[in-house]
Amino acid sequence: MPLLSKIKLCWFSDDELLKDSPRALVELFLNSLGASKGTASDIFEILLLNKKKGIHLKSDEIRNEVIEMRKNRKELREFDGNIDDSLSKRNVQIWLKFFKDIKMIECINDMYFFSGDKFPSDVFEMYVKQLVIDESVQFIERLLKKIEEGYGLKKE
Repeated sequence: MPLLSKIKLCWFSDDELLKDSPRALVELFLNSLGASKGTASDIFEILLLNKKKGIHLKSDEIRNEVIEMRKNRKELREFDGNIDDSLSKRNVQIWLKFFKDIKMIECINDMYFFSGDKFPSDVFEMYVKQLVIDESVQFIERLLKKIEEGYGLKKE
């Protein structure tokens, strides 16, 4: 059975939107898509910070900025792990591929940025929602019809 993508959607109470920390909201967004690793949040946060500056980054630059961000957080006691945990070039590439696969980001000339150079909420609405959510729901609907057919259930 060929699996095209594995995404675990989670739904949280709107009370979660009351969090003050932008970082906590990034983590909540990624948790909603089943990406609960700190490295994914770090990479996404770097993309957000550079979106604000209008800068596109190469994967090595993203990795280096994550390292700097973690160093700063460690000094503020907001980060207690090893600075380079889960930041091998390969792991950074895996997370960038995840974001590319769901169409959240794109890469042109080895430079990464939000798809269409748009705001993340617009990218989600234009690409991610259709690809991840709508396609999954449509597959489930087709699957249920096939199950009904297999069990001889017919609508009157």
